[in-house]
Amino acid sequence: MEPALKGVSAFVEVWSSNRTENYSKTFEQQLLDMGAKVSKTLNKHVTHVVFKDGRLTTWKKAQNMGVKIVSVLWVEK
Repeated sequence: MEPALKGVSAFVEVWSSNRTENYSKTFEQQLLDMGAKVSKTLNKHVTHVVFKDGRLTTWKKAQNMGVKIVSVLWVEK
């Protein structure tokens, strides 16, 4: 069986709602376990941005690049 997220290259920016805790690493590992690649930067190879309470600049850059912006629920198994 093929991994669920084969072909996905994701950039992750996931924070707690009060912006004190960065949960990106947890979601990066889940993505890797599901067959995705994870990028440390938002670049032209990224197909999806997993986003929660991140920086507005990240959101706008992803929108301008035409990258799919998805919530953390998209990652849950």
